[in-house]
Order: sequence, then C-alpha cells, then structure tokens
Amino acid sequence: MFAAYIITSKVLGLVTAASAFAAQPEVAPATAGLTVAATEAVAATPTVRERRYCIKDRREGAPPRPKICRTRDDWRARGFDPLIALGRL
Repeated sequence: MFAAYIITSKVLGLVTAASAFAAQPEVAPATAGLTVAATEAVAATPTVRERRYCIKDRREGAPPRPKICRTRDDWRARGFDPLIALGRL
C-alpha cells in the first residue's frame, strides 16, 4: 500500500510539472542570419562625437574652479564663442 502511494504521488508530480510546462507560451528562436545582420548594422555606423570646448577660469587670489566643457553651440547660446577666444577665427 505504501509503495502504491509513493508511485501515485510521483506520477501526479510529473503530470503537474508537464501541464505547467505546456501552459507556458513558446518563443520562436531567433535565426542566426537576422542576429548577425542586426549587429553588423550597428557596428557599421560609427558614433559621431560632437566637439566640446573646455574652459578653466584661473583668477589670482580666487579659489580654483572646475573646468566647464560645452559644445560650441552651447557656448554661443550663452554669448561666448570659444574659437574667437582661442584665436582660431
């Protein structure tokens, strides 16, 4: 009788696990060709970094300040052109 109880519990456990596994939705595997094409497209486009101009204010007797880095458009929006300050224009 005890052996029948153990066998029945094992069978019910397997049926429960199988039904839970069958209830999960199946995910279609990605094809290798599509994955490679996507990574090649990302790798083919280089990232373009916008040039930044850094300025450090150094005044005698004043506490040191950190340098401020911004793009040229950001500096020009504040009324300052870094290329003129550097003597390049």
